[in-house]
Order: sequence, then structure tokens, then C-alpha cells
Amino acid sequence: MNNVSSAVSVIRTSLCFATAFFLLALSAYAQAPLSQHVVLVIEENHSFTDVFTNNGMPWLVSKGNQYGYSTNYFSDAGGSLLDYLWLASGSSESAFHCTGNDCYNPGTTTKDPITDSNIFQLMDNQPVTWKVYAQNYMNAGGNANAADSARGTHYYARHSAAVWYAEILSNILGAQGGVVDVEQFLIDVANGTLPRYSIIVPDGNYDAHDGSLGAADQFLQNNLASLLSSSDFQTGGSGLLIVTFDECGGGTNSCPGPDGQVYTALIALRTMLDSLNIHSYPGASATAADMTDFFTSNAGGVAVDSPADNSVQGASVPVRAAANELGSSIHHMEVWDNGTKLGDVNNTTINQSFTLGTGSHQMTIQDIGPGPNYAILHKKIVNFTVSASDGVTVISPTPNSTQAELLCVNAYASESTGNIDRIEAWADGHKLGDSPRGTTINQWYFKNPNLGVGTHQLTVQDISTSGAVLHRTIIPITVASANNVYVNSPANNSTQGTSVLVNAYAYEQNASNQLIDHLEVWDVFNGTSTKLGNSPLGYATTSLFINQRYTLAPGAHQLIIQDSSTGTFQIIHKATVNITVQ
Repeated sequence: MNNVSSAVSVIRTSLCFATAFFLLALSAYAQAPLSQHVVLVIEENHSFTDVFTNNGMPWLVSKGNQYGYSTNYFSDAGGSLLDYLWLASGSSESAFHCTGNDCYNPGTTTKDPITDSNIFQLMDNQPVTWKVYAQNYMNAGGNANAADSARGTHYYARHSAAVWYAEILSNILGAQGGVVDVEQFLIDVANGTLPRYSIIVPDGNYDAHDGSLGAADQFLQNNLASLLSSSDFQTGGSGLLIVTFDECGGGTNSCPGPDGQVYTALIALRTMLDSLNIHSYPGASATAADMTDFFTSNAGGVAVDSPADNSVQGASVPVRAAANELGSSIHHMEVWDNGTKLGDVNNTTINQSFTLGTGSHQMTIQDIGPGPNYAILHKKIVNFTVSASDGVTVISPTPNSTQAELLCVNAYASESTGNIDRIEAWADGHKLGDSPRGTTINQWYFKNPNLGVGTHQLTVQDISTSGAVLHRTIIPITVASANNVYVNSPANNSTQGTSVLVNAYAYEQNASNQLIDHLEVWDVFNGTSTKLGNSPLGYATTSLFINQRYTLAPGAHQLIIQDSSTGTFQIIHKATVNITVQ
């Protein structure tokens, strides 16, 4: 083990890592500090020698040397899916017929949904926001029942624990909406909308299962560099990143190595739960210890569950936050808004609402140390907007737009009473699904039987804590089967401010094997064509999306959004949107 600084906790863990260097050792059952963002990445089937000693993943090794790594880390069972289940529910889940490949009822290919307590269920109950960012998930079908290698992809369901648990399979509280494509990760990082807990699941080409260690390393660099440069992973932040391997290869979960502190996936699960302020421990994690020796003596933090950063709120803003410190007691917590103190809380948790005026707000939640100095120990700053009106705002799809058979419902709700339980999406009187508990929905639907080719009335409504419909917004749309680039924002012939949101996606899945490398956004202004930017790389996918703001000068603009092919980088399809910027 190599110790990390108190400011940023990035743990590089790999199966079969074996030597430990202790710069700090805390009590075996001390609790890990809270983290605003916990991110887990799981790679496949390589040993410490492959990755570290032979420098098979130089970017990952460099980050391990910079922040910290364990050299004596083991899975709790051999076999891919079993390793992932230990990281979710502290068990191999043999009662649900789970093997290294699946949890199917005997003699069938029907899932036996796991009903044991697990991290996803616990987060939904608290609630704590979460997402699983699975590469090629949409191309494999975009639903929790997509099978290994579906539609010719390298997506593996056995590498994603979430899709084997009952609450996700039954879509309880919109839990399936938490499983998204990996392209959403960089968008969420850029927009400051990353959930409290994230799992990144590369596909087989990029987790070193089917592809090379070099490809896996490049995937990590492409997706994690911007995360590590974000404020929660810098000095004063509380971000926790864990990169681990499921096993050494061939189902082996015990590999020789130098002696040192022993860690397991079970211990990693316990550490993540405590970092999320969840103290119900599924399976064998109830008796596991935290990986506290990765944190220095003054580590700690303030974690905020509500309001979400960059969210829209009603006048009554629910504030849910907690703090803990390894090296100090906490005298009280404080809530500040736009420089004005709203109140003190003589506790290490906050769960109350504050009435705020409409407009932009910057809320600071901080924990205060003991007297006589009463010093600020840590703080978390959250930016949000209080809406002047109640209701549901639909970002996409836009009214009267044409969408592919793969489409996204993205909306938020605000109520002055603040009593929103969830958001529901309906099409032509048929329920599509619920959001996770909260005020936003961001759910992709792929060839949903209630959203076939043709015209539809899409209804998005927010539901109170008592189950009543508060407000609804109805959006007429047309679903088309054609491969194309589809644009939700900006609307054609619309007038925009200088900050223009481009929300679009490419769809190349209808009777086509065309692979997309990236999306491009071009601006034709005053006779000059300028490239504004690219989407995140698609890693050879058949669908890809972009959600990015660009600053444009006043005047008439023609935006061109086009998808580019893998390898030859030829334009496949393009969409043109004319706007006026004021």
C-alpha cells in the first residue's frame, strides 16, 4: 500500500498486488472519510506483474505512484461475475444460481433476480445518486437484459453487477435509468453533474479482457484525466477513485507476491459504503474493515446529496449533507447561501429545507472544528438555480421533433413546496418508466414497444411524496427508423443567447454496421466555417451523443452537426440548424 494525500484519495488497486508501504496506519476498524464522488473502475484478468512490474499500463502506474496503490489485493472468488457481485453485495450470491458468467435459473437463459441487500438498493433507499457507465451499453440494446456480446458488441453483462439485481431488473424507482452508456461520463464530468457514486464498465476491448493492456490504459487516460483535474479531486476536495482488476486471469483469485497488508473486494465495498455515508452493510461487508491506511490523519470532507450541483430547485430547497473528519472532532456545521449564513446545525448531518428567492445561488456547506478557534475544516460549494415557477421542464426531446428509435428523455421538475418524489415518463398513455428518486430524469429508450415508428404524445410528470401528480408537460414527437444525426437543441430557426447548447446524437443502428468515431459541431458565420468541437470518442460504436455549450457571437449562424466514421473519418450523416444569436 502506498499512502495518499489528505486532499485527494485515488486508490490504484489491482488483484495480486502484493507489497505494502505504510506511511500511516489507523485502527483496523476506523471509518473512511466521506467522499463527494466515489468512482469505481473494474479491469479484467491481469496480474500485478503484467500491469505494474512490466509497466503494461504506464498511465495507470504513474497515477498509482502519484496517489497510492495496493500490492496485496485479492478477489473473494474466482470468475468474472462473482467478483463484481462481491463489490456490490458482499457475496457470491450462490442462492441465485450465480456463476462466473450469469445468474440464470437452472436450464434457462432467464435471470434469477438477486433480492439480497446490495449497494444499489441502499443508495436508492437513502437516497444517494448513482450511475453505471457501461461502454457499448446502448449498442448492445440499451436495457438491463442485454446479453453478453449482444448485437456484435464487446459489452459483457457479466462485467456489470447492477443488471443482475431485482430492483434494477424491475426498474424500481427508475433504477434502470442509472445504467447509461459510458459516453455520458465525460458529459457529466464537464457539466458538473456526476452522481455521488459511479461505476465505469469498459467493454471487452478496453478492459483488457479481449483487448490489450495498452488499449485499457488509453481508455483510462481518455476518461479519467478530466475527472482527476476536477475540483473534487484537487486540494480541498474529497474525491475517491478506485481502479481494480477482477482477477489474475483464468478464474484465479489468489496470486503470489511480496507480503503486506491484505485487501479484498469485500474491504473495497465497505470503504465505498462508508465514503458514501451508508452504514448498512450487505453480506460479509458487515464485518469487513475499511482501507483507512490510504488516508492521511487529517483526511475528511463534507458530502452533499441535495441540492445537486447545477440543478434547478423550487423555492423550498432541501439540504441533505454530512461531514466527518479523521483527525478532528466537529463542533457544528454551517449552511451559507450567496454569502449569507442560513444557519448552524449542531450535528454532523443536515436534513432540512431552506426557503430561497428565485435566481442563481451558490450554497456553501462546511464543518467547523472545536473551540477555541472553531476553524473551517472542509467545505463543499454547490451551484443551483431557484425557479420562479413550478412545473416540469423537458430538455429533450423537443416539441414536434423527429427522434430515432433510440431517444433520450431528459427533464427536470421544480416545486415551491419541494415535495417531489420522482418523475415519470409516459407515451400515448403507456408508462415508459420512473426516474430515480429526485427531481430529474435522464433516460434513454431503445426500440421501446410504446415508442415505435410514428407519431407520439410524450408526457413527463412529477410525482409528490404522497403519489399525486403535481405537474405534467406533453411533448408531441415523431419516431423515425432512419440512420441519421438527430438534433434536440438548438431548434431550427430559433433565437438563442450567446451560450448555445448543442444536444444531438447520431444513430447508425438500423440494418447497418457503420461505426462512429465521434460527432463534430461546425459553425458557419459571416461566410467562415469554424469547427467548434467534437463529442467524446465513440470507441467504434453505432450511436453517439453530445451535450455541449458553445459561446457564439451575435448574428446569424448555421450549425452543422455530423458524425464521422471510424478509421477513415468520413462524414456519415449531417444535420443543419439555422439560428440567430442575440
